Amino acid sequence: MAAYDALRRALSAERLSTYERIASTCRPGVTAESLYLWNMRLCGALMMPIHLCEVVIRNAAASALARQHGPQWPWNDAFRRRLPASASAVARPALEQLIGRATDTSEIVANLPLVFWQQLFTCRFDATLWIPALGGVLRHAPAAHPSVVRKAIYTDIDRIRHLRNRIAHHEPILERDIGADLAAIGRLIHARCPQTLGWLQRHERATTVLAASPIAKHR
Repeated sequence: MAAYDALRRALSAERLSTYERIASTCRPGVTAESLYLWNMRLCGALMMPIHLCEVVIRNAAASALARQHGPQWPWNDAFRRRLPASASAVARPALEQLIGRATDTSEIVANLPLVFWQQLFTCRFDATLWIPALGGVLRHAPAAHPSVVRKAIYTDIDRIRHLRNRIAHHEPILERDIGADLAAIGRLIHARCPQTLGWLQRHERATTVLAASPIAKHR
């Protein structure tokens, strides 16, 4: 108990209180410490699928933009004016900040945040981007109207973005539906490239870590 008390002082009682609460509902032998360790292992294992998903989906969106606006699309005034400009929107400020100091489209693509790409999958871009281009860049997406597919993609990106943010801020994810998170990642990657999804599935560890959950099988 002394070791756990030291850990609790180092991490804070507030941080470990979530794990203590959940441990109290688990089978004997599952402790707040073991849950904290498992949560860290799961967070680490999820970064590979999240990484691959983000790169794949941003490349797909960048390809759609290049098809519609040319390879220099970040500097296209008509496109930039179409980006949301409300106080809560970050897409336009993020792009304008980068085009002021970058000269290469690939550099801009690599540095734009995930929320920028998510905000492209809104209805304001249906007519100008997704109806003409979605089938060309996400050709393995479900066979439905582009606006329906685009909306589903937005929802999946939103789910993954919130998961990534919790991991980045070292928050507990052990009460999330990680299976649904992995399914969303799978749908997004598959829409672009089923072979890449197969490669991920052969190498990722998140599914194995999830299967060893001290919670799901015993609650």
